[in-house]
Amino acid sequence: MSRSPRRLLAIGASLAAAASLIAAGSASASDTDKEARPGLRAIGVLNAAELASPPNPTQLHSERVTLNTSCTPVTASARAGLGGAVKACVETKPLTDLTSMPAATKAAALNDSCDITRPGFFTATRHGSCLNGMEVTYRLIDNRGVVLGTGVMNVATSMTLSASRTTWNETATVKVVRVTGQVRALNISYDVKCTGICRMTDARPWDGTRTLGQGATATGPVTYSTPVPSGTQTDVTSKHHMYVVSTGAIPTQPNVNWDNAFPIRCDAMVGANAGCIIPAARANFTFSLAEFRGAAATYGWAQNALRGGAPLSRDPSEATADRRREYTCGRLSTDPFNPRPDLVPDDSCDEFPFASSYEGGTNGAFCADIVPLYENGQWMIYEARPDKPVTGTEPCVRGHVTNADNSSAGLALGRYVQRDRVLDTEKYNVYVTN
Repeated sequence: MSRSPRRLLAIGASLAAAASLIAAGSASASDTDKEARPGLRAIGVLNAAELASPPNPTQLHSERVTLNTSCTPVTASARAGLGGAVKACVETKPLTDLTSMPAATKAAALNDSCDITRPGFFTATRHGSCLNGMEVTYRLIDNRGVVLGTGVMNVATSMTLSASRTTWNETATVKVVRVTGQVRALNISYDVKCTGICRMTDARPWDGTRTLGQGATATGPVTYSTPVPSGTQTDVTSKHHMYVVSTGAIPTQPNVNWDNAFPIRCDAMVGANAGCIIPAARANFTFSLAEFRGAAATYGWAQNALRGGAPLSRDPSEATADRRREYTCGRLSTDPFNPRPDLVPDDSCDEFPFASSYEGGTNGAFCADIVPLYENGQWMIYEARPDKPVTGTEPCVRGHVTNADNSSAGLALGRYVQRDRVLDTEKYNVYVTN
């Protein structure tokens, strides 16, 4: 599940408060402590020391393992060797005690999507997912309902996806934590299937059946392949099956079944190569002030002061993006953008929301015109034109940004789209960090 981004930047809490920045002398010139900018009204500040980081995706995208129980008869030929058991029941539930998590489970945390501090959950990022700490209990029961023995297992899986490949591995780990009574060891088999345009090139993490006593572990990879045709996409769900019986019996049908809580989307619609992501985890595009300077300051101020951190939605049409840019910054705007080379060398118009988003393209006459300037170790935001006062209700912003920062941020936006495989109309979050 996706959430709207939290507010990230410590800017002036309101335009009224921003006016006090001038009175307090906060708008002094960069690096030399000169007097406040003549003719410019300060309307905000981005204090790098107070910037918050984007939220940890594994904390946002998680699904708890569900409780499930199934029972199957014990074959007549096996009953005597199992103390007279007539049925075997298997229960799956979340592991709740972190201290009892086996080392093998922690070792299965092969990628950043695995949050080993949250046992009993499926967790996911845009580029991988993990099942961490599913407890499976096998019980032998006689005809009076008495439990003759138990076997407790811990199950974990972990996968990492690629934005430029449509094959990937998923590692599965099963550890027998405890056996009691008539259950002295467990015979365990495992296989995986997948939906959509998907096939398993290796559906079993280990061949055949593994006999595991207390403390023993079985682990291995399964391999997926999704050859999506150009211009198409497919949704893939992995379906896991375990066959668990006590030694002395042969597993003939899966008695532990679950689907990955996070379907995968593979597409050949972004960039030169096909790739796969988890769409439930919304893409986060991060622009650092250190790298993108005035462009990042423009986006950060707009996201917080004007948009409340709302996401954007991608429009992949370059022609449409060019036209939107003309409406905001160019010849189609009824209010021309007036460069300020006296304040910003090689000044250019940087629009937000982006022209490549469906939210972009507003007539520049309705946008807030701002000048972000780095002063005294922080980014000050100034009103660009006294004849066009910023009200804080504008739907867009035009930032006076060096052409180098503007171009660099635009190239990064294109990279982010490919890295996270953001499709037409798909929403993404924009963050600004230090």
